[in-house]
Amino acid sequence: MKIRTLSTNSNKPLVKTQIQLQIKGKDSGYLTVTTDQNGEFALDQKYTGQQLASLTGGQGAWTAIADGATLRVGATTTGTSTSTTGSTTKSKERSTSSK
Repeated sequence: MKIRTLSTNSNKPLVKTQIQLQIKGKDSGYLTVTTDQNGEFALDQKYTGQQLASLTGGQGAWTAIADGATLRVGATTTGTSTSTTGSTTKSKERSTSSK
């Protein structure tokens, strides 16, 4: 079955975007999917009737899983890298001698 994605910011489909999902129900768990050129991804029929939420861009609202359902996804980061600048702590080595 196909699930359609829409960005909560722009209301446009998320094309070729990796999304982390949480499934709640009989087959609870986590999945990572990649949308196609139409902003859709496929799920197995076994998930029909269960609940689905996006973890990408923060916890999204739960959506019933059905063919043609629309999943709203928060802000995503694609093609960017994040660097963290922090302080560096130098360790001092002590030499001990035993006599």
